[in-house]
Order: sequence, then structure tokens, then C-alpha cells
Amino acid sequence: MECSSFGKCGSCALWQMPYKKQLEMKKKRLEEMFSEFNVPEIEVISGSDEHFRSRAEFRVWHEDDRSYYAMRKRKEEGRGVIPIDECKIVDKAIYNVMEPLLREITKNKALRFKLYEIDFLSNSKGELIVTLIYHKKVDESIEGEIKRLKEKFPFIDFVVRKKGRKFVFDKNYLIDELDIDGKVYKYKIIENTFSQPNREINKKMIGWALRNSASLKGDLVELYCGNGNFTIPLSENFNKVIATEINPESIQAATFNAEINKRDNISFMAMSAAEFSSLKSNGFFRGYDLKNVLIDPPRAGLDEKTRKFVNEFDNIIYISCNPETLKRDLETLSKGREIKAFAFFDQFPYTNHMECGVVLERVK
Repeated sequence: MECSSFGKCGSCALWQMPYKKQLEMKKKRLEEMFSEFNVPEIEVISGSDEHFRSRAEFRVWHEDDRSYYAMRKRKEEGRGVIPIDECKIVDKAIYNVMEPLLREITKNKALRFKLYEIDFLSNSKGELIVTLIYHKKVDESIEGEIKRLKEKFPFIDFVVRKKGRKFVFDKNYLIDELDIDGKVYKYKIIENTFSQPNREINKKMIGWALRNSASLKGDLVELYCGNGNFTIPLSENFNKVIATEINPESIQAATFNAEINKRDNISFMAMSAAEFSSLKSNGFFRGYDLKNVLIDPPRAGLDEKTRKFVNEFDNIIYISCNPETLKRDLETLSKGREIKAFAFFDQFPYTNHMECGVVLERVK
């Protein structure tokens, strides 16, 4: 990938390294990090190194009569942000609209004044949610300006935010479609809730989890299920699934996604993983054969209570966005278990970020 922002923007820290070398370097780093464990060959799962992000956030920089998108500086340049001309890592639907959208906003004093940030969310059809975030008082009077903007960009639904207030124009969600091993799954993705940022790698992650759970017996518990990203496809490998997520909007989306994908063997619960783990002692899981758990925690990994709960299952599928906390958790979870598979998913080319998947099976 070639990008005019390389060397200026702090997002792509590995901008000077060819993509193949990045993958080799990250794999080697993971091999060294997890050398104390009996890890099988690490599977490297990569995709395109450009136009891969389906969601992105940009500061807006104002200077006289011009406005720019801005990103944080490279660490070597100190703190702060710099204007950028383009961003090649975002989905083409986002990339193609960034410049004309900002040009139209710049012409409109009401929309431009104290506009602090623009967030983008895209789906596989090229439809967009654009969120305009302001550092000024915003009320219903902005509706007319947004309607005029939408006339020029009919494929965009707009959301306007000011701290404590939100205005939704038309709708604040998209329906995405993921083709995974020849089968299409549909997902409602709500603005300002978590969704996987790299659509192509996400499809490969789900496919990897499907293959590695195909032979498992019993039912499935999923913690940190989000909008049902893994839950919906994996429910086809199990009789029953219980999935939990602390964000109520994500649970609402997950429930909707189960309905549109005609999956009726899933129970969703809006609660934290720690709260959910306490239900076992109350006999809540009677009638379930819970031998399997899938976890996709935030960067902090598992807290002590949740780690203890997860450790009670025979089979664990662990999706991790932070190898450091994954390593810490495996010090507990790998005892008495064999690591059957280990994958590295390159969600974020040109960065040092490494997403991992691990399958652990209790030794009989």
C-alpha cells in the first residue's frame, strides 16, 4: 500500500515495512511470547493491506476557510494531531466519500462551526453511517442542514452528537452481510457500539472458529458476545447457546440478528461476564450440557472471577485482542489442557496490533 499520509500520521507505525515482512515479524514475536507453552504451528490469517477498515474516526482540523481530517502525530513527533490528505486503510466506501463530504460541510457555516470529529461506519453494500461530533450546543434546528447534506449523499444516514445529546436522522444502524464459507449471515450493526473493524478478517476469524468447534460436544457459553458476531454462526455447531454482553444495545442487536438469521437455540443476557459467572452456583444452568466456552474479552483480558469460571469448562475458544493479557490468562487456562490451535489474525496491517485465537481442550 502507498499512502500520502505515511510518515506523518501516527496510525500506521510500520509504514516503512513491506506487508509480508510485517506478517513474518508479528508471527515471530508471537512465537517468542508463547514459547513457554506447547503451542502448535501458528496459523497466519491475513487479508488486504489497504481499504480494510469498515469503521474509522477522524478529528477535524480547522484553519481559516479550510477544514481537514486529522490524525495523531507519530510518537517521534510528540503529542498532538496533524492534518492528513487521505487514509488508505479505510473501506473504499468511506475513502471515496471523505473528501466530498468534508468539502460540503466546509461550505456550510452551521455544520462546520465547532465540528470536532467525524466517525464513519460502512457495510458490505457501501452504505454508511456518519456521525458528526460537536463542541457546541446542538439542537433540533440542525435537522434542516442535515437534510440538505443527505440530498447530496443519499447512501449516508447521519447521527449528530454533542456531549449528553444525540440526534439520529433516519436510522443509526446498518445491516451488514458476511459470506462465510459459502453461507451468508446478516448482522445489525449499531452506531457507537463495538463491531469488528476489518470485515474480511472478521469473516476468516468466524470461519476459523466454526472449523475448530465443529467436533465439540455439548452446549456453548459465550462471554462478551457483542452483537452476536460469533454467536450466530457457531450456534449451528451446538444444541443450545447462552451468550452474554454488558452493553444493552449490543444485546438488542444480537437478539435481532438471531431472528433474521433464523437461529432459535440462543439465549442472550445483558450482564457482565463476572455477573454471569455467579449464576452457576444458583443452579441457573440446569438443563444445559455446558462443556464449551467462547470468550472475546476487551484488551484487559479476563478478571480473576471470570478466569476461574472459564477454567471450569472442558473446551475453550479464546479470541484475544491483546497477546499480553492472553499470555497471562493462559498461565491458568492451559493447565491440564492441550492447545489444539493457535491463529494470528492480522486485523490491523501497518500497526503492531496482533489479534489471536486459541483453542484449548482438557486432557482426559
